[in-house]
Amino acid sequence: MIKGRPILTLAAAVALCLMLCLTAAGCGSKAKEYAGDARSSYISAKAVLVGLRKFPVEMEALLRSENLETVKEDAAVLTDDANNLINSSAAAFRDCGEKCELLKSEGDMDFDPYADMLLELVGLNEQIINSYSEFISFSSSLAERIPYHGNPQSLMPTLDNMDELSLRIEELDGQVKQLEQQAEDLYRTLVE
Repeated sequence: MIKGRPILTLAAAVALCLMLCLTAAGCGSKAKEYAGDARSSYISAKAVLVGLRKFPVEMEALLRSENLETVKEDAAVLTDDANNLINSSAAAFRDCGEKCELLKSEGDMDFDPYADMLLELVGLNEQIINSYSEFISFSSSLAERIPYHGNPQSLMPTLDNMDELSLRIEELDGQVKQLEQQAEDLYRTLVE
């Protein structure tokens, strides 16, 4: 029995040394790495969303064009491209949300507020995507009616809805910009 104690003591000492080595090698929390991944994912998702910002201007120019013969076809192409961007943007923000959840799963109290900010940003950007989706639908509906020979007043509800959506997108953009700055400041504080 006495001979077994030195072996147990040696085994405990080796286990302790191994644990210290693994901790020193960075095998502890991956919060910093996951925060970087989540940040990169958010930046990529925002890059995809940039393409949607061009849609209202391009559609308005198309609807005002003199060449009524090609408006429907051109509008359909523009709408299809925008819907593809909607799908890509939504998928990119879902991916970012998953990376934020992975960061939160680390349970690191320093990085949790950053993950929460990014998740809030994901939610706001998803609202923007939904607003663009509605805007695209209204625009497509208008393009289908060209040339329009009915009472112009009957178009007003659609135009009013489009105006409301544009204002909503602007409001959300303002909230996003403010929160993005706060999130970026926090991220830089965490990784310095």
